[in-house]
Amino acid sequence: MSKAILGIDVAKKKLDVALMFDQKTLVRKFANSPVGFKLLGGWLASLHIEQVHACLEATGVYGEAVAEYLHEKGHRVSVVNPLRIKGYAKSDLQRNKTDPADARTIADFCLVKDPVPWHPLPAAVKHLQALTRCIEALEEILTAERNRLEAAPPSVRPSLKRIIKTLETEIKDLQRLIKEHIDNHPDLKDQSDLLQSIPGIGAKTAQVLLGELEFAAFPSARSLAAQAGVTPHQFQSGTSINRTRSSKLGNGRLRKALYFPAITALKYNEIVKTFASRLSHNGKAPMQVICAAMRKLLHIAFGVLKNNRPYDPNLASSV
Repeated sequence: MSKAILGIDVAKKKLDVALMFDQKTLVRKFANSPVGFKLLGGWLASLHIEQVHACLEATGVYGEAVAEYLHEKGHRVSVVNPLRIKGYAKSDLQRNKTDPADARTIADFCLVKDPVPWHPLPAAVKHLQALTRCIEALEEILTAERNRLEAAPPSVRPSLKRIIKTLETEIKDLQRLIKEHIDNHPDLKDQSDLLQSIPGIGAKTAQVLLGELEFAAFPSARSLAAQAGVTPHQFQSGTSINRTRSSKLGNGRLRKALYFPAITALKYNEIVKTFASRLSHNGKAPMQVICAAMRKLLHIAFGVLKNNRPYDPNLASSV
């Protein structure tokens, strides 16, 4: 083994790590905190390891801080889809499911598969992401409270109305902060304007796209669509089974953000409308058509930002 591999199983309060180097594997635990990160760095330094290839699952916010810490210290970091790790463990017939065992599995996966490097989002994009995700969470709570109000007895209705009013105020404040943030960052402002030039994409959709995706980091429109989980997934077996569905292996927030814009684009975006008409004529189901429209919108968005020019139907027809 010519390089050091660090598999990290992330939990809310702790990190189980498995370090593979010099034909041996060491397993340790560290707190998932700045103090724990420093202890992890000190442990690696005590073993005279200048750089590791660290790998962890993309399981939410709990792993972001340690990934950023290791990246800042010059280590190579990969953040991979948990389904890849799960599939790898199954293929190796692993029976144990413990945190140390998971860390070993992640390290072994990293050694064998050599996943692509990860890099943190720019600060402005990360801030936008935090704001848009906060709005998403509050809107879900607001919907639940409005539904509860409809069937609530008179004794609790005043309380629910106060909660709803507070949530509505907070959401409006966040929307204002998002607009100010984008306006104060010329790159984000230019990209937002370019995205909104596409029929079907409005301000809110542009905000989510820019907060969840760093468009420049993707080599192609197809890789961008794969990140959103809207690429086709074909399942064929023998002569009786042959179906195609959306892969749904990517960012669910992107699919949620693109659903209604795709429906709008089916009516008002001539390129998407023509594309969808051809699919329907070929026998595709309505949901397949909508998913294809979502993918088409992403392809158009990629082209618009890559070429740094507003939507042009003549150019978009070739995307």
